[in-house]
Amino acid sequence: MEHLLCQSLNGLHLLWDHTNIAQILRVPTEDIDFFNPPNMDKLQDLFHQLIDKKTFNEKQLFLQSLDQESYEMLLRAYFHILDNTALMATPYRH
Repeated sequence: MEHLLCQSLNGLHLLWDHTNIAQILRVPTEDIDFFNPPNMDKLQDLFHQLIDKKTFNEKQLFLQSLDQESYEMLLRAYFHILDNTALMATPYRH
């Protein structure tokens, strides 16, 4: 999973469908009530399931098996983590 995150930091979002990324993130996560307790519990479970998949193909199949709401939640959380990781890695901040 760490390798995929590193790839994403370089702009290669291998796990995610690019059309879905654009469509889902068209509405900024900050504009919706996303980080609430019920969502956090569900996200934790979804992330554990994703991380437990050993291969890239298993991860992709897992993502494809999700309902739209779960897929969107996981994608938003993934990109939130990605954004924070990128900010932490940057020595210069505004």
